[in-house]
Amino acid sequence: MKVEFSKYFIKSAKRLSGKIKQSLIDVIEEVENSGSIDEISNCRKLVDFRNVYRIRIGDYRAFFTLHIKVEGDVVLFQYLVSRGEAYDKKNMNKLRLIDD
Repeated sequence: MKVEFSKYFIKSAKRLSGKIKQSLIDVIEEVENSGSIDEISNCRKLVDFRNVYRIRIGDYRAFFTLHIKVEGDVVLFQYLVSRGEAYDKKNMNKLRLIDD
């Protein structure tokens, strides 16, 4: 799969260090090497969303949208937030806006 990143995701990823940063790199490589969404570990589709998924990385959650284009699948990582912030109302509203 092709992988793309939002500015917010890149900014959040730069703040990580140590084991979590390495886990994020491993997850991104796993997504790039997967043939379908079912092959990605710790990946779940969010309820009431059409194209938004999350991947659990320790105490962090990486949210991404899956866009299917003619050339192939494109995974756009949107947000990387801590578990405590992941499901609050503000973040859910942001995800709903990008789900259209």
